[in-house]
Amino acid sequence: MGESLWPDFESDKLMVTKKPQEEKRESQQTVFISAYRSVSVRYILYSDIFKRLREKKGLRIVVFLKANDIEYYRKKLGGDNILFESVLFDKAYSLLRHNILSVFFVLVRRCLSGRRKGYDNTTDKVLQYRYKEDLSGSLKWRMFFQAVRMVAAIGSRTSFIRKTILASETFLFPGRMYDGYFKKYRPDMLVTSSIGNMIDSYFMRAAKRSRCKVVSVVHSWDNTSTRNYRGADPDVVIAWNDIMKREVNIFHDVPEEKIWVGGIAHWDFYFDDSFRPRSKKEFLRFCGLSEGKQIIFYGTSSPKAFRNTFDVVEQLLCEMEKDPFLSGAQLLVRLHPSYLNRQKGNEGLVLDRYKERMDGLKRIHGDRIAFNLPEVVVLNDDLDMTLEDMYILAEILKYSDVMLTEYSTLMIEGSIFDLPVINIGLYNFIDTAKPASYFEEMTHIKRIIETGATKNAYTIEQVCEYIKWYLEDPCRDRELRKKVVDREVDTNPGHAGEQIAEYIYELLHERMKVNS
Repeated sequence: MGESLWPDFESDKLMVTKKPQEEKRESQQTVFISAYRSVSVRYILYSDIFKRLREKKGLRIVVFLKANDIEYYRKKLGGDNILFESVLFDKAYSLLRHNILSVFFVLVRRCLSGRRKGYDNTTDKVLQYRYKEDLSGSLKWRMFFQAVRMVAAIGSRTSFIRKTILASETFLFPGRMYDGYFKKYRPDMLVTSSIGNMIDSYFMRAAKRSRCKVVSVVHSWDNTSTRNYRGADPDVVIAWNDIMKREVNIFHDVPEEKIWVGGIAHWDFYFDDSFRPRSKKEFLRFCGLSEGKQIIFYGTSSPKAFRNTFDVVEQLLCEMEKDPFLSGAQLLVRLHPSYLNRQKGNEGLVLDRYKERMDGLKRIHGDRIAFNLPEVVVLNDDLDMTLEDMYILAEILKYSDVMLTEYSTLMIEGSIFDLPVINIGLYNFIDTAKPASYFEEMTHIKRIIETGATKNAYTIEQVCEYIKWYLEDPCRDRELRKKVVDREVDTNPGHAGEQIAEYIYELLHERMKVNS
């Protein structure tokens, strides 16, 4: 095959010592896939990554999920070479959140990134402000967070200190709860959807101790700047694009030779001609919209981050009734999947808290507004973000005339469909005194806004002004939206999942040659 795809592979050869009873059949290799998050299922299991890997002869895949969801996915994704195990979420999460020393390390990594001259992770500042506000309730927690900030400030100076912090955490919390799985299956590779976020860090540390290679397939555009300094030492990181590669290298001290750019697997259907939207007439009927009216699409974010979404909706509807130009348009509000999460104590869904207001808006404004709920399946422990729902979202992006969003990844997806984008920056940043526009200080959001491809509204008057501006001429800012797509979706558009799967399989093939 030529030069090895594994970094520093020659030194790894020296470490391999197999006892006769540990020999594996040459024809079989085992891959662990940790996909306990709904977004991990969507990105890995519902894309060509999993589809292609499961077709490989002699490959056994063990998928790790939350225990109560295993039977659901076994029926949906099972096969002769596909096994399912519990990711031990409750046990690992309890350690992560309830051990005070673990909380300390996690918060330090939350506020910590590498830096290079002229390239800082500005999200760290935003997160530190948020945690300072969250932990301001008592003197004990204020002092605790001061210690966190002090260690993070020291760690931000050199990679040696950051790696020492990580090594200390790894020593204290090595993830031994997963050792039984490595003894049982002796896997060749662990695939995770992060570089050590949440409980992934424990699983990855256990893999490293078991001399199992770790491949991190990052599942979201913001994870390399918003989800902690890495919690383990992956052998390979698969990034979306060169921007993410740079963030992994600088913010997380991962050498460039360990990072491979594969593209965006779950967006392949946007580019490979497999997306077959229904007719616009059928789409309008499905959404409860009227023919002949322009569509203002409002793609909401999590209610935890944006508490006043329905206030914005109500104000906008009132303005639409008064404005002669906007009175001929209609508003389609798609609620974020997190509205369908179970409330604590299993007392219904988060959505239940908003149903009365939704009914009131429909009663007052009639067919001027329609709501779209994600086509997800509410499971025992999570949501199944189905492929069908991804296709519905794609139809909405295709047939809408302008989009409102709350600083989400829809800024990129809207640009793929050449849909004008307006960010809603009204009210406050989460539950703080800062304005919602403080989101614009976050690294991943800042880079999109700096292209000029979005308009950012901070009053309801600006919202209406920008809507009318785009409805008058949807071609406005088209070249800037194209710039966003060219920068963000520049690798393997339409076949990223296939390419990532083949790359992972090549890594496995090399692993087998070394172990033979």
